[in-house]
Amino acid sequence: MKLPYILAFLFFSTTTFGQNLTKEIDEVYDFKPSKLSDKEQETKIPSLDKFWNKVKKDTNQYLPMLRAELKSKNHNPYFYFDGSGLLLSLVNNKLDKQLAIEAIAKCDLSDISQRVYVTTLNSLANEGIDVTKAAIKILGEEKYSFFIPQHAMSFDKEFCLAYMLLPQQESKYIDTLITIFKDLKPNSQISILTTLWFAFSCKGDDFIKSVMSDTTLKNEVSLYAKKIMQRTRIEKVERDYLKTLNSNELKNMRKRSLQRFSDEAVEELDLTTRLMREKNKCR
Repeated sequence: MKLPYILAFLFFSTTTFGQNLTKEIDEVYDFKPSKLSDKEQETKIPSLDKFWNKVKKDTNQYLPMLRAELKSKNHNPYFYFDGSGLLLSLVNNKLDKQLAIEAIAKCDLSDISQRVYVTTLNSLANEGIDVTKAAIKILGEEKYSFFIPQHAMSFDKEFCLAYMLLPQQESKYIDTLITIFKDLKPNSQISILTTLWFAFSCKGDDFIKSVMSDTTLKNEVSLYAKKIMQRTRIEKVERDYLKTLNSNELKNMRKRSLQRFSDEAVEELDLTTRLMREKNKCR
């Protein structure tokens, strides 16, 4: 067989395999979990498992195709979350993890468990991946929270947003939060203010202060901005504790608090934020 025919054959084979995978994805992911009962969802598991196993058994062939499908825009939204999970189970590099986040941003939040969504993004953010685009999707939801039975607490929208964004460098999300603020409903604006307070940057603080006197906003939002900016008091026992920690120890304590989902972790985050605000004033 001459070289041009070999190349043509390889191109045809690759294209055909790619088209077959595209078709298979559309056949496997032909449903919205939010529209199915638990029992109906269970009937979909075997076909999902079969698809995952197929890709895992021949990553040389199917991994590049999976990446390409995750970059596309024409699949059922649930594929972009579940397919990203498949990708993340096969790779451990920053480029693929960022690709997974870009795909996750195309999913329909109603199809995904709030806890799974938040903990997935939190984990990736703690690894240095920019999750901002996917994280701010929750701000379009009227309500967004999940319950943690072990701690008998509800992880509300403001903490969901904070725990997805705060593990990142503040430069990755502060401008975005400020830009979209005015277009959101009050409860989402309050979630942004909470995250900016925990971030304690000069730019974020200046924005919170501007909200305090912004008469175009709902009164509850302006009052909340005033309330959190007044949250600076440090008790004597906390101040004494601060003296026992150096800057690195305080940063590590804060980092650990953003890797756990509990009332103790939230309290620790609150404490470290107030202590670091005291220590750094305004960066």
